[in-house]
Amino acid sequence: MLNKSPSTVEICIIGSGTGIPSPRRRPPALVVRVKGYTLLFDCGAGTIWSLAEAGLDYRDLDSLWFTHFHPDHTAGLVPLLFAARSPDYGRKKPLLVGGATGLKDFFRRLHGVYGSWIELDPALLTFEEIEHTDSTEIKLPFGKLFTLQMNHTKESLGYRLETKDSFVISYSGDTEYCSNAVTLAREADLFFCECSFPDNLEVKGHLTPQWAGRIAREADCKHLVLIHLYPMCDEIDVVAACGKEYSGEIVLAEDFMRFRF
Repeated sequence: MLNKSPSTVEICIIGSGTGIPSPRRRPPALVVRVKGYTLLFDCGAGTIWSLAEAGLDYRDLDSLWFTHFHPDHTAGLVPLLFAARSPDYGRKKPLLVGGATGLKDFFRRLHGVYGSWIELDPALLTFEEIEHTDSTEIKLPFGKLFTLQMNHTKESLGYRLETKDSFVISYSGDTEYCSNAVTLAREADLFFCECSFPDNLEVKGHLTPQWAGRIAREADCKHLVLIHLYPMCDEIDVVAACGKEYSGEIVLAEDFMRFRF
């Protein structure tokens, strides 16, 4: 989908769903690969097995970025670190784990439960805490990663990835409508936006199709991809509802959907 050749940016939606079990949608996880560097945004339950099913290898990840610390976005971290310790199947290269202030304490509490079973050599595992109330710029080998606070929990972050070739990918994480979400998605080539509930069942801290469409319209993004879909969203025409606000291309996410540019 949205293919160009040769490909310099590859994206795979590992999980398009939520914490509610669904045969159609796994918990949140999004892989972005740019010029040999692989990022994972969120790591819901079962992510490393879903990566394998998608033909990807958790040992190839260079960084993991959490939008916030709710279980549906973080439950895959312990299995990832446990697998990374394996003498035969473990990781050999460093992994950077990033998230809002509180990330290190979050890991400390996990370590209090699992102890050495999730310990890695310090050369293989580092943590980067981001002050969630500020706009943050993180330099990467191929470009920059920007963060903005989203309106969900106090630690919630959205991510904006800008390559040196001026290709922009935005990932909202969980949020309700806010000006930062519009800024995050401004003229993005791809905006991965949560769309949790139908418009008539709006829940605080989340977006519905029309709210997601409004953000996309105000941001003037080029393509909108709706993710983080609760099962009830599969019972309605989410794209049509979103299209009442946004006239650009709208894609309803599915697990293992890929984009290449």
